[in-house]
Amino acid sequence: MSDLEKLQSVLKTALDAIVVMDADGAVIDWSPRAEALFGWAREEVLQRPLGELILDRPTANADQDTPSLFSADGRPVMLDARRELIANRRNGGKVAIELSMSRWEEPDGRTLVLGLIRDISRREDARSGLIASEARFRAAVEAVQGVLWTNNASGRMAGEQPAWAALTGQSREEYEGLGWAKAVHPDDVDLSVRGWMAAVAEKRTFECEQRVRRHDGAWRDCRVRAVPLIGDNGEIREWVGVHIDITEQKAAAEKLRESEALFRTLADAAPAPIWMTEPSGEVEFVNAAFAELANADRANLMGHAWVGLIHPDDVAEILVRREAARKGPDPYSFEARFRRHPEGWRWMLVNAKPRIDASGTFLGYVGMAMDLTDIKTAQVQQQLLINELNHRVKNTLSSIQSIARQTLRGDEVSSRAREQFVDRLMAMSAAHNVLTNERWAGAVIDDILREALRPFTDDRDPDRITIKGPSLRVEPGAALALALAAHELGTNAAKYGALSTPGGRVSVEWAAQDDKHALVRWRERGGPEVRTPLHRGFGTRLLERGLAGDLGGKPELIFAPEGVEAMLPVRVA
Repeated sequence: MSDLEKLQSVLKTALDAIVVMDADGAVIDWSPRAEALFGWAREEVLQRPLGELILDRPTANADQDTPSLFSADGRPVMLDARRELIANRRNGGKVAIELSMSRWEEPDGRTLVLGLIRDISRREDARSGLIASEARFRAAVEAVQGVLWTNNASGRMAGEQPAWAALTGQSREEYEGLGWAKAVHPDDVDLSVRGWMAAVAEKRTFECEQRVRRHDGAWRDCRVRAVPLIGDNGEIREWVGVHIDITEQKAAAEKLRESEALFRTLADAAPAPIWMTEPSGEVEFVNAAFAELANADRANLMGHAWVGLIHPDDVAEILVRREAARKGPDPYSFEARFRRHPEGWRWMLVNAKPRIDASGTFLGYVGMAMDLTDIKTAQVQQQLLINELNHRVKNTLSSIQSIARQTLRGDEVSSRAREQFVDRLMAMSAAHNVLTNERWAGAVIDDILREALRPFTDDRDPDRITIKGPSLRVEPGAALALALAAHELGTNAAKYGALSTPGGRVSVEWAAQDDKHALVRWRERGGPEVRTPLHRGFGTRLLERGLAGDLGGKPELIFAPEGVEAMLPVRVA
């Protein structure tokens, strides 16, 4: 039996692909594993050169300096050596293989070549994955601006450490072993070395902070972290560590601490309650005045404890306003009743503003409250006094009207004079009503004019008097003077002017002249022809002289033939 026949059992059971070739490289046998690896059946490859079957080129050389596996005519020429290469599959795919070839002689004198082919694609994938993993790791270290280094299993630095050398300026001879400790600050070196050796002995992650002398002599604060790489046998293969420079970070943190300390000192000196929240909305700081308001320790006011200080009827609206502001984040304010021990409920005005750092990150809110209780009590008392005063003034005007009617009667005073006096009191009373509704903070021109001209309005023809202009407010004194002026003009129009005839019309318009003044224009049309009066009556004298000071300017009367016109300068609020 030939050696080839004896080899058949090996061909059928071998885990690697086996191919048998003659001296010219033609396939004379092909194992089942070779069929599975390359996709060709045994019958398809017999007598075909192996190089043509699985290689792109007969030589399969990627580098001309590398010896060829096969000669130009396909003969196996590189024997008793291993070569890794990329082979072709029948379906056009590629596979990484390791190929070795050896020669033996058959009993009949034939020379055969045995090729052993191992699929190393998984090994190549693992190698590629390892390279990618290392690249990702190095990229991650660079992303955090770290200095990567390795130590051997015993925790000694060994081999080339380019990043460490670049940081410290140490040579390999200087940093190997525990020489790296010479670059650590003297005050930190003992703690660092003892901690490092303890971590190595216990096979655990090592973390610390230390000052490291940079190559230029400057000391840099570094955060250090090292992890052990454990082998399959449970033993440490090596240590991988990183130094991250945190010098600027620590300096910024120190400035922040100093700033916060200053803020807390100033806040404690303030007489008003002040607090500060985290981004989540929980309170992280309250000043002394806040603790005094709540009559509680500061520690008990953290988180959302402040909600319990607010009157139950006010809580829901405050939380809605607060959440709406947080979406911005935007400033917000509210008034609410806070429970103060032992006095009881106190009205507080709360203002809160978002805290934003230099990068635009929302840090939470800072807020301050002001006690409004005394102010609100005074406002209520003031309103009571104003209401009482208004009531008494109205009663006084009514009494004056009654006295006028009783005193100015008979033959002593004409009925016309009596009615004019009473009507003027009524005009003042109407203006007084408007100012009372506005709490004597001034009044809108439109409201004053409509009340003053109401007695002259024709319900059957309301458009006979048109009132038009922007919404402008006037001071209380100007409001009373404007009401008397409109009453005098309306009275004159009803007796002698446009309102004395069915077809007459009156228009009252106004416009702002500047920030402090407006001009009201009275115009009559459609009435009897107007002549300039020979004598100035009381109404005319009142308009031209008596009201000038309160109005804010001297009125001007124009007796045009087509109708009376008046220009009334008014001081706006």
